[in-house]
Amino acid sequence: MGAALLLLAACSQSGAPTKADIKQVIQTRMQAANAQTSANTLGIFSGPYDVNDFDVTNADCTAKDNGIYSCAVTAITKNKTNTAQLSFKQVNGAWTLVQ
Repeated sequence: MGAALLLLAACSQSGAPTKADIKQVIQTRMQAANAQTSANTLGIFSGPYDVNDFDVTNADCTAKDNGIYSCAVTAITKNKTNTAQLSFKQVNGAWTLVQ
């Protein structure tokens, strides 16, 4: 039973990033941008990004070289829907955006 759980855990770490993985990476990036904007404006305003008003509605990922996945990501915010081509790679068990 323990070996099956380890195998299941290992399998969940392989393959393309999920919509939830992509959402988490982008929200983390949005929060960092908000912090930088706030620092640049002496804390007068918190920035243009509302991370709670953001969701990934579709992610079509294709494996590339070196564990990188190229993903067509469709995301919605309160006012609009956008699609962008983004690249992700898993580093130390966590998905990260590759530029």
